Amino acid sequence: MTNKMLSKLSLLALSIALSGCAVGQSYRYHDTTLQVNASGSKSIAVAAVDRRPYVVSAEKEPNYVGNLRGGFGNPFNVTTESGKPLAEDMSLVLCGSLKKKGFSCTPVTVAPNEADAQVKSKLQGANADRLMLLVIREWMSSTYTNTGLDYDVQLTEMDRQGAVLAEKHLKGEDDLGGSFLNPPAHAKEAVPAAYKKKLELLVNDAAVAKELQ
Repeated sequence: MTNKMLSKLSLLALSIALSGCAVGQSYRYHDTTLQVNASGSKSIAVAAVDRRPYVVSAEKEPNYVGNLRGGFGNPFNVTTESGKPLAEDMSLVLCGSLKKKGFSCTPVTVAPNEADAQVKSKLQGANADRLMLLVIREWMSSTYTNTGLDYDVQLTEMDRQGAVLAEKHLKGEDDLGGSFLNPPAHAKEAVPAAYKKKLELLVNDAAVAKELQ
């Protein structure tokens, strides 16, 4: 067997292996602890609503967070490790992290197809000092050899009556680096790390943090 044939067989074996590694992957979104700068004793209600168009249309499940491409470039869905909707994981992480800084926090669950007025009404029903609404318009990672993250998220902080006190919006396309030998393993570390940083940028925004005090 020639060296050229051996090289082709090696590339084929690598492609098959990478395809196998890409199947059934999930990322940890549910047990992150954020570094929250503010501290206090206010009561807070937190809701995250998934407005990603492919989730609202039911093309993708609410626990969908991106894709991994196998050795032949074929995409496989990636989901949350908890199996819960991404929005639910995000609201629980925000609440859990705020509790560690002295706040009392109530997560409020809302569906992707609930109207804005209904979401706001549910938040107000928690009877908290501060209402936090995280709107997820885009959140999807994509991995072949490198990993990219597309995101469009906005955190709105309101008082008991629903009047807006502060807002922070993040939108972009980040290159999270990659790995030729094991892209799935790299993505499994890089994406949750980027997720943590994005949520910290939202909750630690100067205007948001000020209204928590």
